[in-house]
Amino acid sequence: MVRALRDMREEVVRCNKCGFCQEVCPTYKATGEEFSVARGRNRLIRLSLEGTFDLTRSPEINHHIYSCLLCGACVNACPSSVLTDTLVKAARAEITRAKGQPFPLRLALRGVLADQRRLSLGAKALRFYQRSGARWLARQIGFLKLLGALGKAEGLLPDVPAYTLRQRLPQLLKPPARPRHTVAYFIGCVINNFFPAIGEATLRVLQHNGCEVVVPPTGCCGIPHEAYGDTETLLRLARQNLEVFRRYQVEAILTDCASCAHGLQNYAELLGEDPHYGPLAREMAAKVRDALAYLTEIGIRKEMGSLDITVTYHDPCHAIRGLKIKQQPREILRSIPGVRFVEMNEADWCCGGAGSYNVTHYDLSRRILERKMNNFRSTGAQYLATACPACLLQLAHGLRVQGLPGKAVHVIQLLDQAYQKA
Repeated sequence: MVRALRDMREEVVRCNKCGFCQEVCPTYKATGEEFSVARGRNRLIRLSLEGTFDLTRSPEINHHIYSCLLCGACVNACPSSVLTDTLVKAARAEITRAKGQPFPLRLALRGVLADQRRLSLGAKALRFYQRSGARWLARQIGFLKLLGALGKAEGLLPDVPAYTLRQRLPQLLKPPARPRHTVAYFIGCVINNFFPAIGEATLRVLQHNGCEVVVPPTGCCGIPHEAYGDTETLLRLARQNLEVFRRYQVEAILTDCASCAHGLQNYAELLGEDPHYGPLAREMAAKVRDALAYLTEIGIRKEMGSLDITVTYHDPCHAIRGLKIKQQPREILRSIPGVRFVEMNEADWCCGGAGSYNVTHYDLSRRILERKMNNFRSTGAQYLATACPACLLQLAHGLRVQGLPGKAVHVIQLLDQAYQKA
């Protein structure tokens, strides 16, 4: 069930303004602004619910509501466990219902992200932009500066590959001779279009560990739509994905994107009271796993080659606070021969990526990212591993702009390399 802001008055009044959230809030640490921390945002929401002002008609208030990363660190630190991230999402949905969305955002969410074919066409257009000389020209003549935040964020783009992961599936899907498990693999939008190499590694590792993998023709999980208050599209995507998964009898639904896994698990809460989709959503949510966590559950094959590298790990917010996954990625890294694992200070702090936050709030995102990069530098590691492609995109950007001699990778890619060297 999508909770309306007006029904969350009891939640917001539980904030006792203690300020514990200040110590863990990345946006507060970067800005020092009271309304950029959970306590301040909760006060704004409470005043709105009490009628002091109209949340939907104040751009300044909207700024503070949309500057939240939704990382959930404040919820963990709060003595009263106030669900500030849920309150902020409800406030954004309220704003969207009242004002609609700006055309560029509506185009991105409904016209592109909600349609896999258009998203892949968009990725191809970006590849043409990168390889035709158009990017070089745009940078040389200063055109990107005219695009404001979007122009600044252009540097976030990885080199767009010539193919999508779905196009490679016929060559990748090779059922084991004696499968021990039957699983479905959910392809996230970013993996499919920008990081297919991660998906290829995931499929190889799963099959190497005795999994027969099916890849249903699913769409976006809806996480971006939830973040921007587009409840209507979120519900539509959830129902579409449930209808797809209804056709597959598998023991687990796996993804290598922590955000997608969290979004799919939330279908149970989102549609739990729906008489048609509720039972299906609960059944599916019980099967959804992060691929790394699933591999530790079933036990991975130990025959690997040695990598001889030093690695640290960044916890994606949706993994550590959404899925409650902390030890599993570290356990896999430590199991790889030759990997020297070093813990990073503030490994569970948001990197500032937060989906498209690094596009809509590029300057603030960079300030948050600098803290992460400083912590990475202190480890002396060669590899910065993580388990979310959105984080990977942000971390790789941080390494590039700060000129750090490291590489951002998904944990599953290192495991795949070790298997291939065996």
